[in-house]
Amino acid sequence: MSPNLNRTTSLLNWSAQVYWYRSHQNNNHGVMNVLRCPFQRGLLATCSSYNVALRISRRLTVSEAATALRPFYFTVHPDLFGQHPKERSINEDSLKKLHQYIFALRKQESVAPTNLTFFAKNDPKKEQGLNHIKIHLASPSIRDTVATVLTSCHLPLDYINTISDNPASSKTKIYHGPDFRDIFAGRKGGESYYRKVEKFNLLSWLKTNSKISKKKAQESQDFAKDVEEITGRLKRMVGVRAVRWHTNWGPRRFTACLTSLEKVSENHTTLVKKYLSGRDVVFTDRNGVSLSGEVCLNHTDVPQVWLQRLTAVPAYDAVIERLPYMEQELSRLLCHIKIRRRERHHIVMAEEYELLLNKILNALRRNQDLVRRGFKGGDLSHLEMVVEGSSAPLTLTNLGQYLIPVSMPGSMIVDFIRNTQQQAEELLQDAISLRMMEEEVIQQCQDKLGLTDLEKDLNISPAQMTQCCERLMDQADDISVYMEGIRVRVTQYYSVTDNGLMCLPWNWEND
Repeated sequence: MSPNLNRTTSLLNWSAQVYWYRSHQNNNHGVMNVLRCPFQRGLLATCSSYNVALRISRRLTVSEAATALRPFYFTVHPDLFGQHPKERSINEDSLKKLHQYIFALRKQESVAPTNLTFFAKNDPKKEQGLNHIKIHLASPSIRDTVATVLTSCHLPLDYINTISDNPASSKTKIYHGPDFRDIFAGRKGGESYYRKVEKFNLLSWLKTNSKISKKKAQESQDFAKDVEEITGRLKRMVGVRAVRWHTNWGPRRFTACLTSLEKVSENHTTLVKKYLSGRDVVFTDRNGVSLSGEVCLNHTDVPQVWLQRLTAVPAYDAVIERLPYMEQELSRLLCHIKIRRRERHHIVMAEEYELLLNKILNALRRNQDLVRRGFKGGDLSHLEMVVEGSSAPLTLTNLGQYLIPVSMPGSMIVDFIRNTQQQAEELLQDAISLRMMEEEVIQQCQDKLGLTDLEKDLNISPAQMTQCCERLMDQADDISVYMEGIRVRVTQYYSVTDNGLMCLPWNWEND
């Protein structure tokens, strides 16, 4: 080996040890960045003469893999094989193996080569013409694995080709110090006026609140035991099926409400049993019967008011029975689009939902000619729609669901669905692929950080949850000691609830 090549190799090793560092500035993939150094120009010149190249690459994230596999899921998803149970079972098993292979690569584990078998449909709307596909996976790279799957099915690699191998360069922020002219002149409060408000840092926030969360969780365990005991007695006494809590108040308030309900049941056993036997009870901020048939009791009311409200519960049974038929009629008026009941932060009452359905049914009945002309007798059963209140916007969510406010004219509803139909189909495909990945990422993150539980808020999408979990796992060496044994909910903000639940924003920062 020539002296020049030895010199080049030693320079490479020394530079890699001293000038490579892990970037914490908007870097979600744990990649390495290079600092500029005095030897850079000469080093690159020396390397070029021997065709030596330094390349910094990153692995594909689970979210990116799911998005890239979207056309693949659309051809092999088990839901497309309802009339082919054998092929459906084979595809389910192969998809599970594919996910296990990708997640093993994500954890940087050694994986044995895997053979997969799929049945695919070129046109999901046709029941015939299944293609038998065999795929051999042996690459240690998520990118190459995804490319192999797509190529085996003769699907395009357009999305994967748009993802760069190289991480985005990040500029080092330089602090030049305060402006002493303003400080001495006393203008606008000096340095304090110009100083930027610091953002929350995940690691420092965990250090401060980890013990608080564990302490509150320990205190709430006593209340949890009381809740379980009182609920058991109510089930035996009046036959309630389940009791839950749906307010922002803590476990202490829940226990107090259960105790009050138990006393009322003891004094009026026959009456309470008549109206609550076989029903679910939820303590919330309203009285009545919910969309799903739960008996709602206002936690701010006195027990005597509860008794008065219970007498009206049987009147809602007819409303609950009518709702599915009204949803079927609405689906028929819109070319058999699926009607979904979206989970919300607040409870929707049965009579309110009935009024919403009546309004939108009347609007669409007056526009059936427009529906026939707009969709030309087509089938929208692959799309999803949610009926919303009058104040909600007419929108298409990132999960591919239409949120339709009842205040909109039927003509606007039809035009909006027709103009965004293709976009909705693509979003639904993304949601299917991301949901299949999301559960595995959540479980993997929970195991790696030692969490008691890991959940997400209703307004967090599968893509946001997947990205958050991947970033948490990348920081596991630093944060696991503070998160072990803690219940975590991914939301839009930092908080610790009364029962010790730790809330973290999905787009947390750690620099």
